[in-house]
Amino acid sequence: MNGLERKAPSIVLGGIAATFLMAGGQANAATCPADDPLTAIAAPGFTCTIGDAIFSDFSFSTNLATHVLFSVNPMTGDVVVTFSRDGLNYPTGANKFDYTVALISGLPPGTSIVEHTLGVDVSTAIPPTTITDHFKGDNSGNHVINASNGTTVAMPISPGDMTEVVMLTATQPARAQLNSLTNDFGTVMETAVPEPTSLSLFGLGLLGLGFASRRRS
Repeated sequence: MNGLERKAPSIVLGGIAATFLMAGGQANAATCPADDPLTAIAAPGFTCTIGDAIFSDFSFSTNLATHVLFSVNPMTGDVVVTFSRDGLNYPTGANKFDYTVALISGLPPGTSIVEHTLGVDVSTAIPPTTITDHFKGDNSGNHVINASNGTTVAMPISPGDMTEVVMLTATQPARAQLNSLTNDFGTVMETAVPEPTSLSLFGLGLLGLGFASRRRS
């Protein structure tokens, strides 16, 4: 990816460790729950961390008895948040899910969110449920993803973001049944690529070591 490489799971573990070592607000943030009702997440001042991300500023206009789930994709290290019906129904009309996601401090230089994905799961194909995912990145600016009925849409982000404010709106008509909405945050770590001059100097250094070794022998 031209000097960019997807995080290995070890980066995620390093991010978790960094979370507990940091001073300030992030150090006091709880680990994001695997499964909790929206009522718990909507509590004033609620903040949590998972993987290399910290979530905050939750606001909902929907059935607060439905659930939110946080996870880390073990293959890619992507952080995933899912708003799930979990056996309960979302109300007819507009259901809103707002929050902020930010990368924790202490990550390798150049790490940023470079892909934002919206996934929609429904039980009924007709009538369709329309989802608008409006998010604003601190570096990339404003974006809008539209999806409906069982689709997944991935949007590459350039330049990468350190923070995104996410505003999801699920417009559900009568007799429709929305199961869940999922956001996946793909991050990369920028790796240094040696320049030709650096490679030449490195080669000369190895050559010099070879001569020194032969003289000693």
